[in-house]
Order: sequence, then structure tokens, then C-alpha cells
Amino acid sequence: MPDYDELTAFLGEWGPFQRLIFFLLSASIIPNGFTGLSAVFLTASPEHRCLVPDTVNLSSAWRNHSIPLEMKDGRQVPHKCRRYRLATIANFSALGLEPGEDVDLKQLELENCLDGWEYSKEVFLSTIVTEEQKFFPSQFELYSPP
Repeated sequence: MPDYDELTAFLGEWGPFQRLIFFLLSASIIPNGFTGLSAVFLTASPEHRCLVPDTVNLSSAWRNHSIPLEMKDGRQVPHKCRRYRLATIANFSALGLEPGEDVDLKQLELENCLDGWEYSKEVFLSTIVTEEQKFFPSQFELYSPP
């Protein structure tokens, strides 16, 4: 049985043309790395919380307290996927009641983010997660960012 060198002898030696083709093909791989690494930035999920629409008539105190707080890493941060029921806090706001003073916030009923999310733009201005809501407005209730 002939060996590999005998079988490939008709191709010729490793010359300048083969080296040129080898290095050109090797250089074409470099942009593929950028494509793979871009997912790290494009699919990031920035800090977010439930959106409270501007159309809801709330006092500034109730608007500031419309998102419940949760403990995360030893500090209180706004909950990412829940808010106080807007109809309830809008009624309290219309009656002139103050959150935390006249109304115990821990007793209020919570609801999911029915109007979408408000995203922090401190790190990323735009990612797939933040843009998804703009392109698929009827489906954003199905996705709850982590």
C-alpha cells in the first residue's frame, strides 16, 4: 500500500502559492472571533424594573414607591418583575394618602410588569433584551428578564 507522500506527490511541493493560500485562509478566521464575542455585549440583560406609564395619574411620592423593594447583596433595590397594582395606588394617590405613612406598602397587592420594563442605560444603551420589547410589543409579557 502506498504511503501518504506517494499519494500526494502529484500536488507538488509546499511552495509560495500554498503558503499564500494558507495565510489568507488563516487570516479570514479572525473576524469570526469578533462575531462570537459580540454575543457577550449584544445579549446582556441590563438592570431593569417594571415600567410605570406616564399616563397613570400618580403623585410623585406614589410614583417613587410604585415598585416594591427587595434585598439583593445586602441592599434594597427595586423589584425587577413586580410592581404594586397600579389601580390601587392610583386610588390612594387620588385620595391624597401618603405611601408608608397612611398606607402600609407591605399589605398592597402586587402585579406583574404589564406595561413592560424600564432599563438602566448606565452600562449599555441598547441590547437585544431592551430592543425586544420595541419589536414584539404583544409578546413581551411572555418574557420575564432575569
